[in-house]
Amino acid sequence: MKDKNSPERRAHADSDDDENIHIDANDAFEIIDVDSSAENHLDALDIDDPMEDEHGQEEEEEEDDSLLKLSHHKPDSSIFTVSIDPRTQARVCSGGEDDRCLVWRLDTGELIHEYPPFDDSVHQVCWSFDGKYLCACDMRGQIRCWTDNADGIPTTEVWSFHTGNDIELMRFHPSAHVLFVGTNDSQLWLFKIPSGEYKIMHGGGDTEITTLEVLSNGKQCISGYGNGHIKLWDLKQCSIVWQYDNSGEGDAAAANNNNNKCISMCLNDEQTLIACGSADGNCRVLNLNNGKLLSSFACFQPSLTKSSTRGDGVDDDDGGEDDEDAGSNEDETARSVESVIFGTGHLLICGTLSGYIYIWDINTKQLRSTLNLQSGIVKCLLNEGYLLYTACLDGHIRLMDIRNGEPLKEWKSGGGQDCGIMDMVITKDKRHILCAYTQGLCRVFKLKE
Repeated sequence: MKDKNSPERRAHADSDDDENIHIDANDAFEIIDVDSSAENHLDALDIDDPMEDEHGQEEEEEEDDSLLKLSHHKPDSSIFTVSIDPRTQARVCSGGEDDRCLVWRLDTGELIHEYPPFDDSVHQVCWSFDGKYLCACDMRGQIRCWTDNADGIPTTEVWSFHTGNDIELMRFHPSAHVLFVGTNDSQLWLFKIPSGEYKIMHGGGDTEITTLEVLSNGKQCISGYGNGHIKLWDLKQCSIVWQYDNSGEGDAAAANNNNNKCISMCLNDEQTLIACGSADGNCRVLNLNNGKLLSSFACFQPSLTKSSTRGDGVDDDDGGEDDEDAGSNEDETARSVESVIFGTGHLLICGTLSGYIYIWDINTKQLRSTLNLQSGIVKCLLNEGYLLYTACLDGHIRLMDIRNGEPLKEWKSGGGQDCGIMDMVITKDKRHILCAYTQGLCRVFKLKE
């Protein structure tokens, strides 16, 4: 993502009626390699095998399984975010590295509207719970909000603002016209839309706020920070209910790595547990009532903590210290737990940048299975409690049954290794899945009739 800076702030005054203990990865029963070239077990796609000629093996151009391929953004400028209108399920907003925010039709891909350019990359877009408001922000701190005009197109700007600091996250309250914005100085802003009235909840220190979940009661939220801290907030009082600092937990995995930055977060259905995936490769599960650490699950392979080896199995130890350091940094980055989800049957699913899915049993604290997807995982989405969709850096969407680790289906994007997925969403009716890509494209895939 691009470098970020900051400037001014302004707001429009409008009115509205809203108020307001540790598990070793070696304990895995098995590691399943999910081979992208393997035949799918369910609803298999007919994918030709690579062609081979006298000079060696040549791969055919990869198939594109998408229903629609949209090129409204500039070519080779990453699209960071996509969001579907929750009310109509017919309009999609996308934002990207080209500083543009666009709205287009889900069924045809037709461009509905392009907004005036932002100052920097548009990396967050979101609709309010009822689809009445659409917000977008750029990396430098600019936020804009629109509502529908007389023709039903969200072009009427009702509010804008500048935080003065880089924005890390943005999302709407699940049942109110309240916008949450987290910045790189630890501040969590709560804006009342469209009036622009706001409160600020400061997390302490100057680290960025990286993750956020709003509880189903609508009165509390939980946030994760760049230093690994996790805090439960009372939204009415703007006060901290409890906070967790993992620097004192004393587990060996955390002690070996100082990068405890919160990367991903989720709540279980009962709203009793919070799981936080970190850059250090651990996923910590806390009691939501009191913030007590219940378990810390290590989501990385032993090879990521040791010196690298070549594919021929020979230790690559003839390099200098600089090479070792570079390899170590690369391994530490690959540990990052990019996505965490609670599944049925007390399961916890963790997807990592190294391309592994770890499925844990929370009750027994045992590792059920480890799935090797062979490409970095960006996002995981769960359907019906056991169907896991994964967005990967090779541009593929992979569907698995988490109950047995069986690969069910795979959708290709036709772009190969240079076509990494940046964001993925599923429509409410579970019929289509949308992805944003590094190539400046959006794709719509059909899941079922």
